[in-house]
Amino acid sequence: MSPSWSLGPLTRTAAELADTGTHIVILVSSNTELERRLRHAATHRTRLHPFGWTDQVPALMSAADLVVTSSGDTCSEARALGRRLLLLDVVQGHGRDNLQHELELGHADVVSARPTEVVRSALTALTRPEPTPSPGATPDGWRTGFTAALQRIGLA
Repeated sequence: MSPSWSLGPLTRTAAELADTGTHIVILVSSNTELERRLRHAATHRTRLHPFGWTDQVPALMSAADLVVTSSGDTCSEARALGRRLLLLDVVQGHGRDNLQHELELGHADVVSARPTEVVRSALTALTRPEPTPSPGATPDGWRTGFTAALQRIGLA
């Protein structure tokens, strides 16, 4: 998953991952130039599946065995679904703080944005055990947790 900033050599990285025989679903938000380059690369790689902006993120992420992204909101979504994370170390400042937090939570690895290193790290991450989905990942679980929080502060 890539935000519209699309930091790093994503076309080359996605192509090299697809060349390993792995299906790669890559979401690039509203970056139409990156989407165009990925679609061109996909004409030679049947395992490369690029998407521009889509409202199908939950379904596509549910189908993934590994989520490769920078540290941010996508990490929470992946954790809720019980997906492993491979975090690209591409955002300085607050990105490093977010990255450290994700590593502390577990089931996440970090890698530079160099395509060869991403490929090696992704293939390694796929051999690790899958995390369990977050306990509050269901609507009922979320409501229960939210109600308990409201009760603790006297609002329920």
